[in-house]
Amino acid sequence: VFVLTVLFTFSIQAVTIESVKFEEELQSSAKIKIPLRNASKYAPFRFSIYAVALYVDGDETDNMKLKDADIPMAIQLVSLSRFLRLKTLISELRRGFSYGMDHDNEFLESIQDNIEAFIYIFENRNRSPKRYEKIIFSYEPGVGTHINFEERYLGTIPGHDFKRALFGIWLNNNCANNDLRDEIIKIRK
Repeated sequence: VFVLTVLFTFSIQAVTIESVKFEEELQSSAKIKIPLRNASKYAPFRFSIYAVALYVDGDETDNMKLKDADIPMAIQLVSLSRFLRLKTLISELRRGFSYGMDHDNEFLESIQDNIEAFIYIFENRNRSPKRYEKIIFSYEPGVGTHINFEERYLGTIPGHDFKRALFGIWLNNNCANNDLRDEIIKIRK
């Protein structure tokens, strides 16, 4: 008996934004491979500040379902500017939590200790991200959101609620930038 097996490999091109090539997948601390969904850049007034990539498996494209999903996923930020300052980044992240959860003050108050722990991790870096440096927020269900800065593990913030608020900065209906959100949730062909 002769059996012929034909394998088709579909290659999706890597996403490159302003000299930043996003890896096709990230590996979580639990050794789970999370594929790149898509990436875009935040460039108000034509001044590129950072690129952001969403890593998530599956074909869900509803931004709110992705924000709320309790599955392995990651957001990667890459500084595109020499002028991105730590103080500005922290300020924008703080503001983003409120927008990411539709200004739900009661909810935000319930996770305030986690938000402060997250901010403390960045303040302890005591250094602004340099151009092309990567910050990765990877969520692991049942564990929390791991924070890495240039391949260096900085800490983990527990809880799915914190993940929802953090990822809501880029995925919520009332997020930092609708065009950026719509681009990163789009499935690449």
